[in-house]
Amino acid sequence: MSDSLNRASFLDGRRDKDRNRAEAWKRDEAMEHLAALRDSNPEMYERMGTTVLMSLGYYENDKKIAAQHGRDVNKGGK
Repeated sequence: MSDSLNRASFLDGRRDKDRNRAEAWKRDEAMEHLAALRDSNPEMYERMGTTVLMSLGYYENDKKIAAQHGRDVNKGGK
């Protein structure tokens, strides 16, 4: 089902999911703090819940896509 939906075309053309994710990305200081914690104190980071770890992964993936699409991801994310 998902594969069929991914191959679907819309009346105005195919959707660029990465561009949409890049445009929707907003800098989140809490996630930036978690990323710093992961780098500075990995033992504490590993004891955090799965939801937090997954959220940071999604955030960082969207941040990478935003940077690839020319967004400034360092300060304000505009």
